[in-house]
Amino acid sequence: MKMRTDSSLWFLDSCDNDQIETLYKILTTEINGEYRLRERLSNSLEAQIYGNDYYKYSDRIALELQYQANEGVGDFLRMNQKDYRDILIDIVIQLNIPIMGIENVEQLEEELILTLNDRVLGIENAGIYSMPFDMLIEEAFTEEIERSIVYRSIIPAVVYISLLRLGQLGNHDDIDKIKAKK
Repeated sequence: MKMRTDSSLWFLDSCDNDQIETLYKILTTEINGEYRLRERLSNSLEAQIYGNDYYKYSDRIALELQYQANEGVGDFLRMNQKDYRDILIDIVIQLNIPIMGIENVEQLEEELILTLNDRVLGIENAGIYSMPFDMLIEEAFTEEIERSIVYRSIIPAVVYISLLRLGQLGNHDDIDKIKAKK
């Protein structure tokens, strides 16, 4: 069970344990606190060995996202790994966010966060990154997404990863708001 090299997720190795723990919880538990049906992470060898030292198995946590993004049952059972960029593009398309001409993962993530912030505020092109994580997720969740076992787990994970990356690029306000919600 080796993670395919995906340079878009390498930065998770530099995140602190609390940040990785939040991603772990997003990938393993539903909003009501029950374990997700498709999650394999909580019973993984890495989780058993390292427990609460999430940063020690951040690559396995990233791998869980790649597994959970598989929409087909066969792909999920075969544990196919979907590239993060493809996961991100699927989510942006699902959320009807225009991305014409955007290729770079960081730019796609930024567009995702900016658009969700705009939708929460009800203002187009506000240029604001600072809405709380919970509000961004609430804005992203439609009835269709709430019924989707795939999107219900990967959209919050990708939004969180996007905020982590933005935080590392210098916009720390978003990360502070996420930590305050925990």
